[in-house]
Amino acid sequence: MNPAETKTEPVAASVDPVHTHVVAEYKHQRPLTTLACDPAGRLLAAGAEDLNVQLWDLQSDRQRTLEGHDSWVRSVRFSADGSRLYTACWGGVLKAWDLTADQPQVLYSVQAHQGSARWVGVSPDGRWLVTCGNDLLVKIWDAGDGSLRQVFAGHARHVYGAQFHPTAPLLVSQDLVGGVKLWNYLTGQPEHTFVADMMTGYDKKFAADMGGSRDLQFDPDGTAWASAGITKLTNGFAGDQDPLIVLFDWQTCKPLRRFHAAKNFKGIAWGVRFHRSGFVIGAGAHKNGKGALWFYNRQQDEPFHTVATPRAARGLDLIGEDRFAVAHADGTASVYQMTEPEAEPQTEPQTETEG
Repeated sequence: MNPAETKTEPVAASVDPVHTHVVAEYKHQRPLTTLACDPAGRLLAAGAEDLNVQLWDLQSDRQRTLEGHDSWVRSVRFSADGSRLYTACWGGVLKAWDLTADQPQVLYSVQAHQGSARWVGVSPDGRWLVTCGNDLLVKIWDAGDGSLRQVFAGHARHVYGAQFHPTAPLLVSQDLVGGVKLWNYLTGQPEHTFVADMMTGYDKKFAADMGGSRDLQFDPDGTAWASAGITKLTNGFAGDQDPLIVLFDWQTCKPLRRFHAAKNFKGIAWGVRFHRSGFVIGAGAHKNGKGALWFYNRQQDEPFHTVATPRAARGLDLIGEDRFAVAHADGTASVYQMTEPEAEPQTEPQTETEG
């Protein structure tokens, strides 16, 4: 099958991005920085600018706070069974949390990177973690005890994201200036290197490179992966840049699609997820403080549907088949549903009767 084609699997007929609407909101007093949902669709975790992680139970709405990081948490991931949460922060620290306790406790904490740790990911079998950061390194950790197993060096600039392939013992990492590397995490050897130069730019005013992958995601079948970030930079500090999500072929490493935002949207693409029915969801932040959700098929670069949000999006994750969650910059975690809203129950008008 051509990975650029839409792959379809049996999916509830009611799932339609055109019907996307908010079904729940969870409030925090500080801006959120990232978000993840557990595979069972029961828990939602979000980092915030108060250095803590907020944990919401989507069934009971109970909120718990995980304290212990000394800087903003940039990345959070659940274990496959939802019993653990892994977090990585700007201070370079990786933590594992036991979620089976009434109040989650830290199982281990390691100084994973010198400078920011920008990512934590979990291998498909749950045995390994991957982190990356400002020390130009990608590292593999034993998820059980936090021991270091592999160190990959070769990136020339800060590494923004790293993600495991869903079926092969390989992972992809991407840095500030679009440098991409494919690694074999069992042998520790690089498999391929190329530059995604469409996802970086140079800010002449501030004499600084701007770019990097804000989110990486593999298609569930592993034939393609997507990277969310920016393109067409003119002034990164002012937000004068275009959001961009690039779909790459796994075998050739060539870009298959360059998903753009709606016209005149200036800002950053912060999130990307593949839905198993074939479409791709993106989330972004506009420089004016608002945001948007974009829905793409694999035959066009422009979204087939866009949902404007009143606040910037900083994280995106799926919840089962018909819902997804978004972390917003105003401290709100919103749950969206992609099915037609249920009609309000009709009530018969009451009439008085004579006694």
